[in-house]
Amino acid sequence: MGGPSAHKRTLRRRVVKRLRKRGWSYETPNDGIRHRIYDILASYHAWWDWGHYLMILTGTDFCGNWAEPEAPTWWYKLEAPKRMFKTRYPIHPLSTFKVIKNYDAFMALTEDLNEDKMYEWQAFNVSQDRELQVGHMYWGGRFFGMTRWEVRLLVKYLRMVRRHDWYGLRTWLYAQGLHATVYKKKPFSCGAAPEPGSGGYDHWLCQLKKRHKGEHKCGNYVWGELDGVKYSYNVAPEDENVA
Repeated sequence: MGGPSAHKRTLRRRVVKRLRKRGWSYETPNDGIRHRIYDILASYHAWWDWGHYLMILTGTDFCGNWAEPEAPTWWYKLEAPKRMFKTRYPIHPLSTFKVIKNYDAFMALTEDLNEDKMYEWQAFNVSQDRELQVGHMYWGGRFFGMTRWEVRLLVKYLRMVRRHDWYGLRTWLYAQGLHATVYKKKPFSCGAAPEPGSGGYDHWLCQLKKRHKGEHKCGNYVWGELDGVKYSYNVAPEDENVA
C-alpha cells in the first residue's frame, strides 16, 4: 500500500542514504551546516514537533546529541618572543602566540607531549555553566594572572563567543526548541495534563482529539480516573481517537 506520504518517506530515505555516502553524517567539524542538514533529514518527527529541528539548527553536537550552544575553546602558548633592536629586551606581541582553535588539531599536535610540555599550553574556554576559564584553569589549575598581550587575545576570544552565540539569540532559540521538544504540544488536540499527585508529569499533554471519550494519552502514557481514583501507567492501548 502506497500513497503520497509513503512516496515522500521513500524519497527522503534515498536522499539521506546518498548524503551519508558522501560523508555528510560524519563531517568534521560536526557543527558544520552539512552535518546539520543531514541530521534534520535523518530525523523523523511529526510535522508539529519542530523543537527537535530547532535544536539541531542552533545546538552544538556532543557525541551525536545536539546540546546547548557552546563556544569553541582556544588553546595557546607563548613561543620565542620578539626582541627590541638595541636592548634585545623581549616583547610579546600577539604574533608570538601560537593559537589553535580546532580540538582535533590540538589533540593531534599534543598527542605525544609529556606533562611538562603540556603545561606550556593554556586555554580560553566557556564552560557548560557559562563560566569563563582562562589560563591553566582549563586543566584544573589555578589562575595566576595574564600579560597585557594575553588580555588582548582574551578580548578577541570574547568577541568570538558573542558572535558564536548570535549575541544571545542562539541560546534563546535553543531553549525554545528544548521546551517544545519536552512538552510536545500538538495543535488541535486535547492538551490535558495529569492532575497533580496522580503520578504523571505536567509535560504529558494529551494528544488525542478534543472532547474525546475515555482516558488521556501522550505517547506511551495514558491517565484518567477509575472509580474516582487517579491513576497513570505507561502501557498505552490502541486508540482511534488520535487527532
